[in-house]
Amino acid sequence: MNAFVESIETQSSAKQFFVSKVLVEAQAQGIELSQAEKTMLRWSESDPEFKAEPALVEQLTAEIPDDEYEAKIRNLLASAYHRDLKADASAKRMWRQAYSVLNRGDHYILVMINQAIGRKLRPWWKFSIA
Repeated sequence: MNAFVESIETQSSAKQFFVSKVLVEAQAQGIELSQAEKTMLRWSESDPEFKAEPALVEQLTAEIPDDEYEAKIRNLLASAYHRDLKADASAKRMWRQAYSVLNRGDHYILVMINQAIGRKLRPWWKFSIA
């Protein structure tokens, strides 16, 4: 586990950490995610490895309303986080490291992370006015 924490140095690896948590949790709960839902987990305005496809946004909107999609992902993130902590209390360090790195950029999944578990991942001395 510690080796993975040390490998979360880039926004791309941090985003992949969270995407994989969502995908594993969805599978564990028997929740299917469409290809558009999976791809939107990687959507980013600042990741040079992500190639934005405007048609993807339209496809996702046709499949599921934004608020429902975000709620689905928030729930999966929260469940994955709690499952990881239950299995290994040191997992919180990995989540915080990935969150800290991902916060350096503009990534759609951050919206859902912040709503689901953001306050648990921020250092205690940082707070949000919003």
